[in-house]
Amino acid sequence: MLGEKACVFVTLRAPSEKITLDELVDYLMKKDIAKNKLPERLVVIPEMPLTPTRKIIKGRLRLPQP
Repeated sequence: MLGEKACVFVTLRAPSEKITLDELVDYLMKKDIAKNKLPERLVVIPEMPLTPTRKIIKGRLRLPQP
């Protein structure tokens, strides 16, 4: 409604692992997540930006430019 879209940033346990947006959405639907909270975009990053106290620095999570 407001033009906002949900995006999920993930890190994988091993470089050989793969995940798709469809797999993630299917998993979340099985966990009864509300449809308006489902991500519309998946971004895989090597590691989460963390503060010294191990909290995620959300401001450093940026979408890759096309």
